[in-house]
Amino acid sequence: MGKQPAIALHGGAGDLARYTGTGRVPEAETLMGDLVDRMHVRLIAGDSALDVAIAAVEVMEDCGLFHAGRGSSPTTNGRVEMDASIMHGRDRRAGALAVAHTLKNPIRVAAHIMGSSVVMLAGEEADALAQDAGCEVIGPDYFLPCDDVGAWLPSSGTVGAVVLDSHGDIVAATSTGGTLRKRAGRIGDTPVIGSGTYADNAVGAVSCTGVGEYFLRTSAASRIISRMQYLNEEPLAASMTILSEIEALGGFGGMIVLDRHGRVAMPYNTTGMYRASIDADGNRIVGSI
Repeated sequence: MGKQPAIALHGGAGDLARYTGTGRVPEAETLMGDLVDRMHVRLIAGDSALDVAIAAVEVMEDCGLFHAGRGSSPTTNGRVEMDASIMHGRDRRAGALAVAHTLKNPIRVAAHIMGSSVVMLAGEEADALAQDAGCEVIGPDYFLPCDDVGAWLPSSGTVGAVVLDSHGDIVAATSTGGTLRKRAGRIGDTPVIGSGTYADNAVGAVSCTGVGEYFLRTSAASRIISRMQYLNEEPLAASMTILSEIEALGGFGGMIVLDRHGRVAMPYNTTGMYRASIDADGNRIVGSI
């Protein structure tokens, strides 16, 4: 008998109160709710966690509502720099890229890298894989920076998905355009396996969002998985411990977590996090603030 599938999505954590009166929050909530429903239907039909994770992240990259893909903001040198990663829990294959400029869907190229002999590529070498990965190449005019409102406030619009399919496979995928007006060349946790993304079929999966430096310093994603594996903690307890550690260091953000049983947690320590999930019992959550 197959597993009951589960899925969780995030569109970034931050001070979402900045969007009051702009219509951004309800628009993003509607998108997240529709997306999690469509992806869950695919999982019920037997689609793989890998295909669903890539498809979900691509929708969020394309929509322009988050700091990823089309919604990415320029860095201090005026160029967009995108990072992404994906990890398959069956054999812990992983692919990641950093400082990409011309990829419409960085997550698709990260998945292509996952099938190669390396784990991470950066800059022009990542951009050069677009054709091989079936990823559209775009120019500077493609981007519509999503966050000119309250630009001085904390923000992270990283997007991500964690997925358990009916075959028992677990995948985590994360994509970002970075924090608003980040320093050129800066790389956060998103493309770093073990910090922003992790998956293991025997345990679960994590995708993080927030100020990446703190997630890097705490090896957030892999340590959540370790707490679930070795301390037998449920997703919420494990993730809240690491999030509290991040907060104590002065950081903020959130994460989506699921375990091999299809239980889901989506904690955050900001005023909001775009999020949606359907766990193995069919419980559905869509929220932001």
